[in-house]
Parts: sequence; structure tokens; C-alpha cells
Amino acid sequence: MTKLFDIEYTMFKEVLEIKTIKEKRLEKKWSQTYLAQLSGVPQPTISQIENGTRQYPTFENMKKIAEALDLKLEDIFLPSHKDMN
Repeated sequence: MTKLFDIEYTMFKEVLEIKTIKEKRLEKKWSQTYLAQLSGVPQPTISQIENGTRQYPTFENMKKIAEALDLKLEDIFLPSHKDMN
């Protein structure tokens, strides 16, 4: 269990561009409130993630946001590598 935590912690610690969430949300012309309704993640949490004030968002919240935005987790966490697949 500790190893899994370490892997998840490392992944979040190395997030390259959280702004992908905001870009995709704005591309869809969605408000943070609407994304919150679709994802089940509170709007203040989405705001903190987008603004970079929430340093270590939970894996579960990031997964919910990604699903609501039709993104893969790697699109959020490794946006500069998404063209490598």
C-alpha cells in the first residue's frame, strides 16, 4: 500500500500543466460551477486546482474532472507527452 501511495504522490508532485483542465473547460465554454456539477468535485476545489493553489489534488478528484472533460489522466498530468502515444 505504501508503494502505491508513493507512486500517486510522485505523479501529483510532477504534474506538468494543470492548466490543461482550465483550457479544456473554457474550450467547452463551461463555468467552474458546471464542471463541478458534472464531475461531483466542489467548485472551490476546481478553482484551487486551476489556479495552482491546491498543490496536491486527490487522485479521485482529478479522475472525476478528467472524465467530465472527456480527457485521459495522462492528458492532464503529462500534456507535453500526449503526442508521444
